[in-house]
Amino acid sequence: MTAAVQPLVLVANGDKWLTESLESVLTQGGYQVVATARRQQVLEHVRSQRPDGILLDLGLDRRTSDSFALCRALRADPSVSRATPIVLLTAGPALRSQQIEALRAGAWELRGDPLDMEELVLRLGAYVQGKLEVDRLGAEGLVDRASGLYNDAGIVRRGAELAALAVRQGTPLACAVFQPANGGEAMTPVAADRLAQAFQRAGRISDALGRTAPAEFVVFAPATDEMGAHGLVQRVTDTVARTMGGAGGTIKLRAGISAAPAPSAPAQLSPPELLEDARNALR
Repeated sequence: MTAAVQPLVLVANGDKWLTESLESVLTQGGYQVVATARRQQVLEHVRSQRPDGILLDLGLDRRTSDSFALCRALRADPSVSRATPIVLLTAGPALRSQQIEALRAGAWELRGDPLDMEELVLRLGAYVQGKLEVDRLGAEGLVDRASGLYNDAGIVRRGAELAALAVRQGTPLACAVFQPANGGEAMTPVAADRLAQAFQRAGRISDALGRTAPAEFVVFAPATDEMGAHGLVQRVTDTVARTMGGAGGTIKLRAGISAAPAPSAPAQLSPPELLEDARNALR
């Protein structure tokens, strides 16, 4: 690892001596380390700190009949990128049946005793470098990783594609911007991600949904006029409210809309202007 990049590794292990050894070796290897010996804290650390790699002790699930339940929960959690390596550690030798089950649970591999610390750290380094490259490409790409919605660059490009389609077909195009009623300043990153996932479920297949700030969301709706845009706002607001309510929270949204009639030339339809008009209406 270079000095400029210090990936974060979560070490979740009930063995105090092994945890300290891993912390020492990883720190010397250029990693930041957060450690816990408590099962209930693993998801908390993952959601608040977004580690680049996870070393998980199978023994943390010893009180359950399923030793791989926590690994499955991590892999299913939206806070954990699919590119984040999860390496499982177990006391005693890693049997083939356990290795197969580990892969099915979403782990990248299972390591047992005797543990070769040098090999483990080298393997983890290769995995983490791949994850960091995926993160870099995602940041330079068109999609928000946490939600699957378009990011700033993605929604602008998709809006331009829909504008070109509207010109060809002679149909209107509408834009709506949504924010929490309080502006979203008080939302935690986890709550903002959950809101983004609710928006992801609220769109039609034909709509283009984007996340342009942690708690700001944009919808470009093809073949939709101003009246249709009001209906879109109601539909999205209702769907998001139901989704967030089911997740144990409530949310009030405010929205601004703008709509362009069927254009006769590309110059008559500017998605950036539609977006700016919708933001102005929101204000």
